Amino acid sequence: MKCHESFNGFPREMIDFLWELRFNNNKEWFDNNRDRYKTLIKEPMDSFALQLCDEITAKTKNSLIPSVSRINRDVRFSKNKEPYRDNKWIVFKREEGDWKTKAVLFFEVGPDYYITGMGVYESSPAYMKAFRDKIDANEAAFERLIKKYDKNKNYVLTGDLYKKKLGDKSEYVMNWYQRKNIALIYKHEIDDIFFEREFLNYCANEFKFLSPLVDFMQDIVAG
Repeated sequence: MKCHESFNGFPREMIDFLWELRFNNNKEWFDNNRDRYKTLIKEPMDSFALQLCDEITAKTKNSLIPSVSRINRDVRFSKNKEPYRDNKWIVFKREEGDWKTKAVLFFEVGPDYYITGMGVYESSPAYMKAFRDKIDANEAAFERLIKKYDKNKNYVLTGDLYKKKLGDKSEYVMNWYQRKNIALIYKHEIDDIFFEREFLNYCANEFKFLSPLVDFMQDIVAG
């Protein structure tokens, strides 16, 4: 991934392109608009990913590696056979290699939203057991950690819940402890700052806020 130019906000035409793609999701349309995709989507996202990575690293002292999604959809095992995604995302991982089974920070943009968040894309039962074991090792410390996230009404904790109760803990802790998978997300409407350079600093501060959760989950390994 190369940084083509300094990021000064996403182009306003980016949103128009994503809307158009949503309603014209076919190879003929995309081939006719491939140059627009490169200029309005790919190059700005690549620049944003690299420069935001530097901003987050400066604020958290954690070395990160950005990975930007492809626009092509893998339809081999999907019910959705549309060839292209109408969104793009960036994962900020701490190690080379596969990130899907580890806690990461992520950014996503679609035609009418953007998301700042953290989570584990593929969390196996063994991984979540290891997560609960780590909570059990110091439940009080974990509760102190998560209270600031529960108080922030912008962020929503998502993930399926086990029907069977897995423990007897405080309401704060049980909301996390009962999960089969975990993501904490803030879904924003597209706003003016999205098109300004200040968007870099805004997102970096959001990811600084989320980073202690990634710190907590970083060394969890499925048994």
